[in-house]
Amino acid sequence: MPFIDTGELFELFGIKIHIGVNIFSLLMLAVFILAIFGLISAFKNKNILGILFGAITVVSFGFFSLATIFTYGYPILHH
Repeated sequence: MPFIDTGELFELFGIKIHIGVNIFSLLMLAVFILAIFGLISAFKNKNILGILFGAITVVSFGFFSLATIFTYGYPILHH
C-alpha cells in the first residue's frame, strides 16, 4: 500500500510533516490502546464475549497500526 499523500501539513525543524496513511495509523493505534483498556475491563467483569471481541480487536488493530508505523514511519523522513 503506497503512502497516500494528501498534502504537506507543516514543517518542523526541517522535517516536512504530511497528512496521509500515517495519521490513519495513529488513529488505529488509539483504538488499539482503548481496546486494551476494554479487554482489561472485560477480564475484571468476567465477560467472555467481551474478552473474545477485545482480544480480536487488540490483535488486529495493534498489528496493523504497528506494521504501518514501522513500514512508513512517522513523521516521514524520506521525502
